[in-house]
Formats: sequence, C-alpha cells, structure tokens
Amino acid sequence: MIGIRVLAETPHAATVASWLHAEWWAQEGWSLDGTIGFLRAAVGPAAPVSFVAEVDGCPAGHAMLDVDDLKTRPDLTPWMVSVLVAPALRGRGVGRALAHHVVAAARARGYPMLWAHTSTALEYWKRFGFIEIGSERWAGGPTTLLRLDL
Repeated sequence: MIGIRVLAETPHAATVASWLHAEWWAQEGWSLDGTIGFLRAAVGPAAPVSFVAEVDGCPAGHAMLDVDDLKTRPDLTPWMVSVLVAPALRGRGVGRALAHHVVAAARARGYPMLWAHTSTALEYWKRFGFIEIGSERWAGGPTTLLRLDL
C-alpha cells in the first residue's frame, strides 16, 4: 500500500534530496545540503510543500507543490515539480498517487490551475489532463510547458 505524507514529517529528507539532487537540482545549481534544507522547510499551508510516497515505511517517490519552477516564467504559479519514483518501484502506481495528491493539495488551497513542464514525459502528463501550452528552456534544453485547469 502507498502512503503519502509531508516529507518534512518523515525521516526521509536526506534520501529524497539525494535523488532529486542527482536527477535535476544539481543542474539548477543547488548543493545537496541546500536541497535537504529546502525540502525540510517545504511544509506550509500554501506552496511550497513537499510530499513523499512510502511503501512499507520506505521512501518510494517524491512530488512537490511549488510556487515557481521555470526561471523564464515567473508569472506562472503554482507548479507540480520534482515528481520522481524510485527505480525499483516504477510501474506500481507511485507516481500516479503522488500526482493525484499534488492536484488535490492544489485544489484544497484554492488554486485555479496547476503548471508543470517536462522534457521526457509529455504523454504521461497528458494522461492526467495536462494540456500542452508551448515550449520553454530549462537546463540548457527544451522543455514542454503544461497546464492543468483545476
């Protein structure tokens, strides 16, 4: 069974931070310690808030509701960001559960829409109802901008 909690309320911040840092955050110039600190502080009633999925008490994946994500689009908020599932647990619904949890959190906070971007998983996000808005630049390459009306 998949459980989802606020990351800062678990002992998993360092593990999840190492995943995110290796996958994306180092490209953005974050240190590992900075990543850990940010994730531990992401607990507010508004964005940002960081969530961890757990399977049998172990971290299985991560997703965040954040206030910004693309430096080229500071006008857009909030964002579903840093959705990542541990490789051994992919294909078991962890990512889907996290995405639904972030959408529900955005709705509960009264946001009218949710933004995301991807350079690798466009069809995956379209299955959740995100629509393609256009192309932006991220980490030196193209990324597709997506919006979900809530």
